[in-house]
Amino acid sequence: MKIQSPNRFIPYGRQKISEEDIQSVVEVLRSDFITQGPAINKFEEEVAKYLNVKYAVACSSGTSALHIASLALGLKKGMNAVTSTVTFLASANCTQFVGADVVFSDVTPDTFDLSVEEFENKLQKQKIDFVIPVHLGGHSCDMEEIYDLKKKYNFKIIEDACHAFGSSYKNNKVGSCEFSDIAVFSFHPVKHITTGEGGIATTNDEELYKRLIIYRNHGMHKNADKFVNKNLAYDEKKEPNMWYYEMNEVSHNYRITDIQCALGLSQLKKIDKFVERRRKIAEYYNSRFSEINIVTTPVEKEYVKSSYHLYTLQIDFEKLGRSRNSVMKELRENKIGSQVLYIPVHLQPYYAQKYGYKQGDFPNSENYYKNCLSIPMFPDLSDVEIEYVTDKIKHLLTK
Repeated sequence: MKIQSPNRFIPYGRQKISEEDIQSVVEVLRSDFITQGPAINKFEEEVAKYLNVKYAVACSSGTSALHIASLALGLKKGMNAVTSTVTFLASANCTQFVGADVVFSDVTPDTFDLSVEEFENKLQKQKIDFVIPVHLGGHSCDMEEIYDLKKKYNFKIIEDACHAFGSSYKNNKVGSCEFSDIAVFSFHPVKHITTGEGGIATTNDEELYKRLIIYRNHGMHKNADKFVNKNLAYDEKKEPNMWYYEMNEVSHNYRITDIQCALGLSQLKKIDKFVERRRKIAEYYNSRFSEINIVTTPVEKEYVKSSYHLYTLQIDFEKLGRSRNSVMKELRENKIGSQVLYIPVHLQPYYAQKYGYKQGDFPNSENYYKNCLSIPMFPDLSDVEIEYVTDKIKHLLTK
């Protein structure tokens, strides 16, 4: 039976923007502030409330959130950080931004999150200063186990939760920082909510919060208690000069705008519906693709409620007798987008040359990469499109 072609190309992920979202942005454009105004503070407050965390600092991207988190916690030259090699480049690159070293770790063979067992083996062999667990696709790492190791080995934890906004771990929202120092998120258009580009860092530590704010804005501050140049900072009455600021440490312009945060505030109102829809899509995909013997569907542990940023199949392309590239090309010809997320970072020339990593170093990660294929997953997928995607992929994998 011929499967009806959709009216549009179906990407692996995309934003869902409503008229309400558009009007929220228009209101800010007509207001007194389009950047560094009240919408930023409101967005931070609402995100913190949603995640049940004390503080949130919005910034220009998930990558910048990783960078300021590293700076705020004191990651620097002479230190190192462990992260899994199945991730986007930014999880490792943030170590390079501050002159530290990255130590890659393999992933578990089922969820493809950081292997706590391998991480502990590294802790037993060398001093580890930081760990950056990556919640791949929205599935949280086992954070309590990692936190238990922190109490024994004394390292700091930055959760790379860029895939996991709206996910839960042991009935708490990912980003509540119950088992970490800082968590970071991305609001890129393919994520659960979007600010166009944007990110946020969350923490329960007031001192870290203050440092995150400083590092978001060039390293500048107006904290009179920390002023060094007293003769410049105060007037003849020993009162702080209204315009005065100081920079004690260098940083970047990682600010976000009111325009972006207005969109984020509007999107945040719909996050629970967005996550519910993603989980419904995943449930349908699971029921259909589990019937194919060369396919493994995503695993969700009992202590996790994933928000499914990605829906990634493991496909035995060798048994299929076709290359992944040919399958992706045929899907594209049929208006279905797919993606490979991710190439293990240890295989990137920069890291391979700098640290001597090579193929075969992390077998679980490389096996994941060999077989992974992410297929369309976003709330705006219609039921008809979901059925079309499912039927077309099943047809390609079983013909």
